[in-house]
Amino acid sequence: MFLTPDWLLIILKIFVYILLILLFSNLIFYTALSIIGLKTPKRDYPIVNDKKIFLFVIPAHNEEAVIRDTLDSLVNLNYTNELYKIALIADNCDDKTAAIGREYSDVLVFENHSKVDEPRGKPHAIAKFLEKNNWENYDYISFIDADNIVHPDYLKEMNSQVCSNHELTAVQGYLGIKNLSTSITASGYAAVYFITNRAVQYGKHLLGWNAAIGGTGFILGVPYLKAHGWNPRSYTEDFELQVELSNQGKKSTWNHFAKVYDEKPNSFLASHRQRTRWAQGHWFVAISTTPKQFQKILNSSSVVDFMNRLETLFYSYSMIRPVIYCLILIFSCIDRRLFVYLPNLFSLAVYWGGIEILNFIVVPFIYITQEGSRYFSKQKNILMKILLYFRLIIGFIWNSLTYLLAQLLGFVTWYFPQNKWRKTVHGANFEKE
Repeated sequence: MFLTPDWLLIILKIFVYILLILLFSNLIFYTALSIIGLKTPKRDYPIVNDKKIFLFVIPAHNEEAVIRDTLDSLVNLNYTNELYKIALIADNCDDKTAAIGREYSDVLVFENHSKVDEPRGKPHAIAKFLEKNNWENYDYISFIDADNIVHPDYLKEMNSQVCSNHELTAVQGYLGIKNLSTSITASGYAAVYFITNRAVQYGKHLLGWNAAIGGTGFILGVPYLKAHGWNPRSYTEDFELQVELSNQGKKSTWNHFAKVYDEKPNSFLASHRQRTRWAQGHWFVAISTTPKQFQKILNSSSVVDFMNRLETLFYSYSMIRPVIYCLILIFSCIDRRLFVYLPNLFSLAVYWGGIEILNFIVVPFIYITQEGSRYFSKQKNILMKILLYFRLIIGFIWNSLTYLLAQLLGFVTWYFPQNKWRKTVHGANFEKE
């Protein structure tokens, strides 16, 4: 490390100030959302008779271990059978996934076999299905992962919500966890989802802002697909959709009662691969759409439209914290005087500490105990409840810290071709609440 000329030090300090403004804006914004989400979730729509027609689309690559449970949950929904159809996409499968699907008379099985030079993965399999099958006569398409268990009332809740608000283009359902206790990694995912479902999704819903699309458990209006098509460019087709909906002024929302249970990785390596893929896709969409997002923000037609687009831009850079940490460290290595300068600037100890206590102690305690209440109720005594809580909180901290690495790797590799999907192996049984 060495000393730079004074003019360069001034420039470095300016960059550090800008980065810290971005960092604290990010922290304060999502901390405020987490406080808003403390309000007890309630339906803002009445339950109505079955009306809308839905198509479930399930992309599956070698999912013979879990696909039967997923299909069983779908064929037994508490919804009029004639008003929904199930389509299973057997994507380049060499196992019994397609054969299992054909055992169900109500399931359409579409086998996709990609050429050697064709892009592969979930978004591209969905594109193939939509290109070669009839889906235009449905009202909404629901995208479900092959390892998911769908709550019996999922369609009942979605139908009631969209019937009460005809402006909705997309609705994201509640993302639960299928395998909460199979590993510390899975427990960490569960804790993160308990918190995110309330602190981000429900908080935004209360403000009337668009929901974050989570990749599974969401419905999308067929008129939108007819008009705009399905054109994935990244690993995160869900986030692409979220950005486009905001840019176009379309309305999406959150449903806290339409539940889907997702299986999460058990090993750190599998989790790291999955989250790095998410981060690569997220950064690709964020960086490539930022100019358009700024343009759309300036052209907003209403206050709600402006806030939706501004929040989407904020969410686009929700993974910026580890990047800022590294940039500040690099600047400090360029001129060691920044190390002396940073304790007061970087820490802002009392404010930083307060925010982190809120984010890692207070908020997790409230949301983990509330959203995981049914899991806690299954425990035999108070000691088991305490042990479950500490398992979840330790998993949450571990998940949060290790995700920083994936976010950083995603940032430095976002420009890589996003067409080589690495499958996450599934096989866990559903742990009922």
